[in-house]
Amino acid sequence: MTHDETLVGLIAVIFAITSLAIAVGPWDGPYRLPTIMAIARRYGKPLARGVWVAIALASLTAGAAILTGLRPGYAVPSHRTQLDR
Repeated sequence: MTHDETLVGLIAVIFAITSLAIAVGPWDGPYRLPTIMAIARRYGKPLARGVWVAIALASLTAGAAILTGLRPGYAVPSHRTQLDR
């Protein structure tokens, strides 16, 4: 794993933690984002909170996949292609 993969993975995990804090916290500011506001108006704030939880889960999954080096079978890590030259 390279340093850039670690950085991107950690940023995804931090974003997941932040999104989860928004979902369970008392803040109104994040619900003023246009897409989230449209969801809250049409379906209610509980579903908007569910969207924040879904964003958190997706970010956490992506961050964990990046940090563990999980990749499709056809993908070759960039540092490996440099070693093969």
